[in-house]
Amino acid sequence: MPKKQAIQLSIVLFISILSVWLLAKNIDRSVLLVGLQNMNSIWLLLAFLCMGLSWLFEALSLIWLSASNKQALSFKTAMHTTLIGQFFNQITPLATGGQPAQLYVLVKRGHHSGSATSLLLMKFLLFQIGLVLSFTLFLIFGYKSLFSTLPSMGYFIVIGYIVHASIIIGLTLVLFHQRTARVLGELLLKPVGWLKKETAHVWQQKLDQFLEQFHLQSLYFIHHKQALMIGMLYTFMQLGFFFIIPYFLFQAFSIHLSLFTSSTFHSFVMMFASIIPTPGGSGAAEMTFSAVFRSFMDEEKLILSMLFWRIITAYSSVVIGVGLTMRGIHRKKTRAKEVLDQP
Repeated sequence: MPKKQAIQLSIVLFISILSVWLLAKNIDRSVLLVGLQNMNSIWLLLAFLCMGLSWLFEALSLIWLSASNKQALSFKTAMHTTLIGQFFNQITPLATGGQPAQLYVLVKRGHHSGSATSLLLMKFLLFQIGLVLSFTLFLIFGYKSLFSTLPSMGYFIVIGYIVHASIIIGLTLVLFHQRTARVLGELLLKPVGWLKKETAHVWQQKLDQFLEQFHLQSLYFIHHKQALMIGMLYTFMQLGFFFIIPYFLFQAFSIHLSLFTSSTFHSFVMMFASIIPTPGGSGAAEMTFSAVFRSFMDEEKLILSMLFWRIITAYSSVVIGVGLTMRGIHRKKTRAKEVLDQP
């Protein structure tokens, strides 16, 4: 694994381990072992299945959005892109590494950088809209449970809404307002012009070509609303399977909490943890999960549920992402060796 990614992954693991230790340091280990022995593995497998289905519907959304513009991704490419994005989301602050990593994958597989960027930004926009709408729906019907558990939650909800609404507005401007995207691009190129005008001129030409293809793709989405609606449906399915994961974990440890309540609280955890500037929300995710679900279960069951929740929703994608990254590096080395060995 590249050194930079290894360091980022180490930071995630350190923060997560520290958070779990702080929460579990006063719990008898023997009690935790008894809880593991009494765990229902079938419910646990269903929780893993939900995570897999969430990835599947994210990939299907990418396939549909790309196919609608006659640049269809294969299922293999879409799944690879999804899992690489999940991996880099987990090891970068505010999940900022996911889209650039996905863009790299698509460009390496022959897709134009402008079209691929537009596709990924559109998918991210649909995800943000889906997240905000889903949480709003849960909030309307479940606000009594939320506020009775955490009376000060209102401040966090407002912060979450402001951050996610700002992302939605910013993405919409970049995708559908050509002048905004061009101004941002030119601002990024200004420092280059100060150092070397010729390089800036070449990059400006590349930027113009990129923006042309980028906005052609974006305009296509404007005029093909059916593609967006189906992409939105797949995104809701992606989020839906993700939100119900704690319910199956709680059943595995004989914790009786309704599907709606567990999903409502999980949506809040996701809304809040995603705006904390630690890699993959590590630390914030564990602490928020503990805070919102503490009143529904014993300490040992809370720790075990939280551990498996993080394993399923975060570390599983990290393990798969590391595997895909290492395989890619191995392939590069193999190809380089083959070239060198040629007479």
